[in-house]
Amino acid sequence: MNRMTMGSVRVARSGSLLNDTFAGAGQSATTTSNSGFSCADNNNELSSPTKACTINRPLATVSNRDAWKSSKNAERAAQIVKQSNVICFDVDSTVICEEGIDELADFCGKGSEVARVTKEAMGGGMTFQDALNIRLNIIQPRKNQIIEFLQQRPCTLTKNIRSFMEKLKLERKEIYLISGGFHCLIDPIADELGIPRNHVFANKLTFFFNGDYASFDTTQPTSKSGGKAEAVSIIKRCHPDAIITMIGDGATDLEAAPPADNVIGFGGNVLRTEVHQRAQYYIMDFAQLM
Repeated sequence: MNRMTMGSVRVARSGSLLNDTFAGAGQSATTTSNSGFSCADNNNELSSPTKACTINRPLATVSNRDAWKSSKNAERAAQIVKQSNVICFDVDSTVICEEGIDELADFCGKGSEVARVTKEAMGGGMTFQDALNIRLNIIQPRKNQIIEFLQQRPCTLTKNIRSFMEKLKLERKEIYLISGGFHCLIDPIADELGIPRNHVFANKLTFFFNGDYASFDTTQPTSKSGGKAEAVSIIKRCHPDAIITMIGDGATDLEAAPPADNVIGFGGNVLRTEVHQRAQYYIMDFAQLM
């Protein structure tokens, strides 16, 4: 995968797979919806909380000069964050360095096929739901493969994301994660960063009882194009007077405004040309927002 790695710690993705839905054996699968989001605290249907662990590792970094060179209106972006009450983050290639579904595909031996689809989808070349369906049908991840993946492939937190989020918390801003990825991969990241699990919008996989992949829950807002905008609309109902800013690396993040008041593009892990061109605000390092 062609990306610039800028993280400093890795997060073990050892979350409970009860996040996702296990369906009846044989021919049929059933799903449960997580789209009925409410402002009340909940555990996103997990049977028990998990605590992610981190390990340090040396990582290649981009020089400050290179990082700042590709930025657009970074000082104004920092002001926007300061004025915002709610900050929403994409996860893959934003909060973490990796694209979770690409990593899962590579683990399952389907990396090159799925990476091509991901690249096209992130550039806005197809609907998100089509891209997600195509990629999952290529991977056909079994339950046991996902369990092994969670144990063996820790993800890497993006450089300065932890300190940036700590600053946001001190300023009493609400933080949400909005991802086209999967709860079972993302919830442990939320735990590590101290973000409540009911502040996570993501997708759910479904499996047959024999462990075969069945499908994904299409009732989740982030399972389709425009899903991040729908997730922000739900958040806005909980915070009707809030100024909401979305931060992310992909075309789906740009779609979040409106209803988000602002979108800040992020290229610290992968600089996507179309997103860079279209975004009014673009940063290469979260330090630029602090």
